[in-house]
Amino acid sequence: MPRRIPALAGSPYPVLAETPYTSTSCHSGVKVSFWRSQKAYAGDCLCSQKHGGKCMGKLGGEMKALAKHCGGSHKTVNDRIHIVQRFDQHLRALNIQIQRVAQIKVRHIESYIRERLAQGISKRTLQNEMASLRAVLQQAGRKQIAEHERLTNKSLGLSGASRNGTRQAITQDNYHYVLETARAKDPGLAAALELSRLMGLRSQEAVQSAQSLKTWKQAVERGDTRLTVVFGTKGRRPRETVILDTGAVKKALDNALAVAESRNHRLIDKPDLKSAMDYWHNQATRIGLAGAYSPHSLRYAWAQDAIHHYLAQGFSRKEALAMVAMDLGHGDGRGRWVEQVYGHEWEEE
Repeated sequence: MPRRIPALAGSPYPVLAETPYTSTSCHSGVKVSFWRSQKAYAGDCLCSQKHGGKCMGKLGGEMKALAKHCGGSHKTVNDRIHIVQRFDQHLRALNIQIQRVAQIKVRHIESYIRERLAQGISKRTLQNEMASLRAVLQQAGRKQIAEHERLTNKSLGLSGASRNGTRQAITQDNYHYVLETARAKDPGLAAALELSRLMGLRSQEAVQSAQSLKTWKQAVERGDTRLTVVFGTKGRRPRETVILDTGAVKKALDNALAVAESRNHRLIDKPDLKSAMDYWHNQATRIGLAGAYSPHSLRYAWAQDAIHHYLAQGFSRKEALAMVAMDLGHGDGRGRWVEQVYGHEWEEE
């Protein structure tokens, strides 16, 4: 049996990671490595047990392994695996019986994209899917196919898609309404939402923020201008975020600490991370954080405040965007992307 070990020491949520187990009992006969835990990737299976998923053929198994080796955060890898599985299923549905990535031809990818367009999938989504397929092909040494002139976004009819963010920065009125509604329903949820708005936290960062509350409070009391976000970050890469309103952050931290101390040192009092995240998303929807104003809209609003903050300090527009990119946990070279995704409303003001 696989050995269970804590995924992250000190976490109040028992997310388990396990040693890999390799099976040759898959229907395809291919060895499949999997993890029996909440961190399992899409398509992981053990065919000696009942499962609802489809067992992949040799092509799907090879593409999945390559998708993992391309790297990235757990979510990025998981999304990439979903894409290559969908591509594999497309070929199998057409009875295209190829066994290896080395046998993939340009026309196979063109056929997949045509079908996805016919299904009404947006060009922006398909640009991301092509990026994943190219990465897998590159990983397999199929550079010539990955960079083929017929597989450019323009040739596939995918160019011209906007990269502007699909969410909106939450307005102050909406934010106050949502926050007061959450406070009446669940003080822990409200505390996490408030920290998300004041620090630009992602959803999982907000849910796991209870682990850093004391550290952040000490940093604020020392007069630090930046706070380090460690838990729940994308790819588990710690990042630093600028404090925009010291008084508001200190007050929010004091409140969150009081709530966490009465809730097993958690803001969302659930037995594991998965149920805590499910609760976060479900309750956020119920109090009005849905559609354009999803929980991520809190992060959008923070990003726009941060752009104004850096501009007011005398930074150039390019410098301000680079600084916000790093605050959000992206590289300094993602400034243009931050402007398109988070700052397009700010540009219109």
